[in-house]
Amino acid sequence: MLKELLVEIDQADYVSKERLAVTLGQSVSRIEDGLAELVRLGYLSQDNGLNCADLPCGKCPYVSMCHRDPLKTWEITDKGQRVLAR
Repeated sequence: MLKELLVEIDQADYVSKERLAVTLGQSVSRIEDGLAELVRLGYLSQDNGLNCADLPCGKCPYVSMCHRDPLKTWEITDKGQRVLAR
């Protein structure tokens, strides 16, 4: 399943755990485990993105009540690209 997950990430314009779960017929928690494993193995790198204080809206008077989650991104590493080339 890990290679299938890597292929889906490579082919997608936008990656969401929910979409990956539907596409691969897996639960979201299994997708999360797969993503963590791909990062651990060095096939993906994860960027946790900006936190709310770094965003322009982070200075607004409602920042303490804001529930925006930072956008996380994944990038396929060189090691991951070599796996995809096989």
